[in-house]
Amino acid sequence: MLLEVVGLTKKYPGRGIVALDGVSFSVGEGEVVGIVGKSGAGKSTLLRILRGVESFDQGSVNFDGIKITPSSPKGDVLELQRKTAIQLQRSFGLWPDSAVDNVVRALRYSDGFDETIPEAEGEYREYHERAMEILRVVGLDRRAGLWSEVLSGGEKQRLIIARQIARRPKLLLLDEPGTMTCPATREALLDALKRANRELGIAILFASHNPQTHRSLSERTILIDRGKVMEDGGTEAVLNKFLSGIEEPLEKTMIEGPVVLKMEGASKIYKLIPYGLVFEMAETNLEFRRGEITGIVGPSGAGKTVVLRMLSGLELPDKGEVRITYKGEWVVLGKLGRKNMLARRRIGILHQEFDLPHFARVLDLFAAKLGLKDYGSLEAALRKGRRVGLSEELVDALSRVSELPEGEMKAKLSEMGISNDLLKELFRSKDPEKARDVALTVLEAVGLNAEILDRNVYELSGGEKIRVALALSLISNPKVLILDEPFGDLDPITLRVVANSLKMVKKKLRPAIVLVSHQLDLLEEVSDRAVLMLDGRVVMDGDPSLVVSKFLEEIERGI
Repeated sequence: MLLEVVGLTKKYPGRGIVALDGVSFSVGEGEVVGIVGKSGAGKSTLLRILRGVESFDQGSVNFDGIKITPSSPKGDVLELQRKTAIQLQRSFGLWPDSAVDNVVRALRYSDGFDETIPEAEGEYREYHERAMEILRVVGLDRRAGLWSEVLSGGEKQRLIIARQIARRPKLLLLDEPGTMTCPATREALLDALKRANRELGIAILFASHNPQTHRSLSERTILIDRGKVMEDGGTEAVLNKFLSGIEEPLEKTMIEGPVVLKMEGASKIYKLIPYGLVFEMAETNLEFRRGEITGIVGPSGAGKTVVLRMLSGLELPDKGEVRITYKGEWVVLGKLGRKNMLARRRIGILHQEFDLPHFARVLDLFAAKLGLKDYGSLEAALRKGRRVGLSEELVDALSRVSELPEGEMKAKLSEMGISNDLLKELFRSKDPEKARDVALTVLEAVGLNAEILDRNVYELSGGEKIRVALALSLISNPKVLILDEPFGDLDPITLRVVANSLKMVKKKLRPAIVLVSHQLDLLEEVSDRAVLMLDGRVVMDGDPSLVVSKFLEEIERGI
């Protein structure tokens, strides 16, 4: 037996939360086992404990001759970490290097060195060849020379898997593998994992909300609910029990609203030296109406995220314009200034790579978001800027930087030679207690109650984090809500709750909602209209069922 978990218990003190309650199970040498359960069931916590990066209160983890208890010495925990590898949920922890050099670094680590690039040409060539073999396994060999930052979300996830495989662990722990990839890419990733298991003998323990992932990867699945093992057996039987509690979908309401956001001849080209053209988005014309949900589908790397970033004013087109209505007139998002910044406050965005600060209190996150989106806060930021000699254009630019994912935000600030302290001074958090009433309203829309406001981020499940992030994007009562692959980590039961919540948000607040998702069933269920993108071009715009069918046909043809 490779892994035996006995009576594992994990509590979060002060909140009365029991994340794991006497969990026991085993995994054999080279076995592949799935874990399924609702968001908040304890799956991610369990994987982190098995990796040796999360403490626990009772029980033991017996792995490959090592016994880990709550009082085990650090050396035993480090040995557990050396023999395992993990891909965390929505983790994008990559080196700012090429894809191949990211794997080279991981190979160096597995050989007992620091994660450094070898200087000797011959040594580097050897590692490069080994890294390319692993990239072929995960289908990234043709993207080997690209920097990790320019890869799509699905490609980044596959690169993280490649790095873990490079470490040659005895047990590979996966938290929601393939959640942000299109169906074709996900299937390729699952095939790569099966090859790693079959050819390298790596045992795999994975948590996934996607029933098809379980059916594809494992014959045995464990159902966890409220921190307890409820079932451990054949995958199909366990999945049937798990899915029996799903709620019915709300009826779709059609709303005929005005156009509030549009792209006119917008195009974008990305080039990298020395690789040349990386991606090109052709001239694109799109319109979005209040009260309408528009789904955007396409394979990984098709340009969906590029479109969303231009629609939110976080990326500027090389040609053409993106416009939003503000006080009865059209405002160009590509320009900077007071009017543009105030118009953008009515755009809510949830990034594919969102990351909530680990130790932050949820209520404080809402207070901070109001500092970026509240009308009075933005006017105050402009006044502060004038006092210290900053133009309205620069304050607007900084407000946009503040809405980027954290890693990208820090890189942009470094390029601009500006400290994060200036952002905090310009866009000060609101008083948390004054933010509470606003937060309660949007939390209700996504199926969360008031008690979550006084919890810390590290106490939230993956699904709870996503719903908190969605609520944060609703804080300014947006007329446009942009969602980039937000629900890939949600279990089907919670996913239906959030899908129904989206329909309620549409009915009550009437924003124009633009949704990118590889969850094609969800997208078809909630969308009023869908757009298909292939190779940086819009190739279809119309009925969601017809667009999804066309996309699946393209997948069958091998796009």
